[in-house]
Amino acid sequence: MEKYVVFEVPQVVEVKICSQCPAFKVGQQWISTKLKTYEELAKKATIKNLRLALNINKDVKEPKVHITSEFFNPNILKAHVSVEGSIEGRDVKTEAEVEVRIRKESCNICSRISGGYYESIIQIRAEGRLPTKRELKRCLKIADDVIAKAEKAGDRLAFVSDVMELPEGTDIYMGSTACGRQISRAIADEMGAVITESPKLVGANKEGKGIYRVTFAVRLPVIVQGDIVRMHGSLVQVEKVGRRISGTDLANGFSTSVDAEDKPEKVGNVSDAMSTVLVSEDGNSVQILDPISYVPLTIKKPAFLNKKPGEDVKVIKTNDGVFLLPGGRHGEE
Repeated sequence: MEKYVVFEVPQVVEVKICSQCPAFKVGQQWISTKLKTYEELAKKATIKNLRLALNINKDVKEPKVHITSEFFNPNILKAHVSVEGSIEGRDVKTEAEVEVRIRKESCNICSRISGGYYESIIQIRAEGRLPTKRELKRCLKIADDVIAKAEKAGDRLAFVSDVMELPEGTDIYMGSTACGRQISRAIADEMGAVITESPKLVGANKEGKGIYRVTFAVRLPVIVQGDIVRMHGSLVQVEKVGRRISGTDLANGFSTSVDAEDKPEKVGNVSDAMSTVLVSEDGNSVQILDPISYVPLTIKKPAFLNKKPGEDVKVIKTNDGVFLLPGGRHGEE
């Protein structure tokens, strides 16, 4: 013990923790955590920083480090450090007391958030129409889900710095280009959107490499849930839009679908529906009243029909004829 110094550590160590989120600094790096209390965060930061500050003699074999700490006051901890191991075949153990001073400041991410930092913009629009409130709400929910996964994966820039609601759609300002790209692709996969990626040079870093901001133009398809489209020669009420457009064939009541790239012709929307009366039912056919002329019409009974004669039903009148509509909510918000 007279010949060797087992380890060295400063008598006073300063530890930085974020004043706004559960993150602490080790060396030049901010580390994000899921810790819920200030006490937990301070003690975790103390252990990590003291391990970095420790200078253990290279002659110590298989050193084992033990660090405990207690609060002296809200901003100072008293830490006890011990190192066990062996030197020249002899067991050694050395202890030391360290004063740990806690200093609060904004981490690099919180500083960027408060400063409105962003690397990418997701522009949510719709082809040939305005996005519905329901579509925009769903897009924002998809964004929240992707951000949560990105945060768990360690992307500290996965945050929304601003959301701009515009007459033509919504713009989402993202701290991370990678997360912005993931959100855009997730919206495209679920809702059948088309993405256009446009980078813009905004400066250069210390190494002289270009810094870009990327705009992701996410165009929702012209077809939406509740539209009546022509598909496979029949009229179909659209129920889901994604890579494929699926819905109910109004002639027979069965489900059908088509690839979104086929772009089926839009004929109308369930918001155009009118009420009429189901007059009678006979095997595979039913009789209804024309919603405008009130002339009796006989049409094929669709599989979804669950009404009885005398009850009101919803129909849509087109150039192809009058068709019963499946029950449920009609129209888009």
